[in-house]
Amino acid sequence: MPGTVTFQVAVVLMLWCVVGALMADAWATPLERVEFEGASQRLISGGLIRGDRIQGDLAKPDGAGPYPAVIGLHGCAGMHDTTKQRLADELVAWGYVVLLVDSYATRGIEHACTSSAFVTFLNRRSDAYGALVFLAGQTFVDPHRVAAVGFSAGGWVTLSAAAPNAFEHFAPPSNLRFRAAAAFNPPCKQAMARPGIPTLIFIEALDDWTPAADCSNKIASWGNDGPPVELVVYPGAHHGFYYPHLQPGMTLFDHWVEYNGEAADNASHRLHQFLDRHLN
Repeated sequence: MPGTVTFQVAVVLMLWCVVGALMADAWATPLERVEFEGASQRLISGGLIRGDRIQGDLAKPDGAGPYPAVIGLHGCAGMHDTTKQRLADELVAWGYVVLLVDSYATRGIEHACTSSAFVTFLNRRSDAYGALVFLAGQTFVDPHRVAAVGFSAGGWVTLSAAAPNAFEHFAPPSNLRFRAAAAFNPPCKQAMARPGIPTLIFIEALDDWTPAADCSNKIASWGNDGPPVELVVYPGAHHGFYYPHLQPGMTLFDHWVEYNGEAADNASHRLHQFLDRHLN
């Protein structure tokens, strides 16, 4: 009898796990694959470099909108499906359209975490602006309430897009602008001008890839004139703290990367407040 009960319990638990997994899939926010054109970049000579065709994953709340929106920019190794789903689930639940830009698929790039990083960065700026133009053409998006949210190398692109007059390098002329920017563990040392829009930066105290000190020093050098720039440093956290698939941690391109659930949940909470404050 004890053996029979144990077997029955095991069967029930197994079925419950299967049902739970199916329900989780059913509740997951659907992502639609879309394609758009990156913005053309102006040359000093007056000519233009046309943007590439780019893909992305789009999710939206039910209803006609128009809704505020977030453009997500992945790190140098792309974006894992678990991170995509987390962002889609959270942002849509908060009332935002989300477009997660994939800068690699149409270019045949596996990663840009080594020597190709700068060249890829230059191309990805046009991707961000092209995504903004694409969303502005959707009836369910309010084009004047769009934020950029980037991760690592995508955070570098985000800080570039947040710089004053950044859109002057792209065509056609437009009054479209990002309203706010958030960057997760960006390489702050590479950032140039102080952001011209409200900006939130998340960094980890134990990050050996994009050190926290670089962000602290950069923000100090920018001074206090202009829109608010907030820096959040998570003690005990490593690079990639927001990525659920990085558990346990691992070495990636000679750097330690590891998920930190407490820091990730706090960052989600802060991001929600930040977006609501500046887009709603």
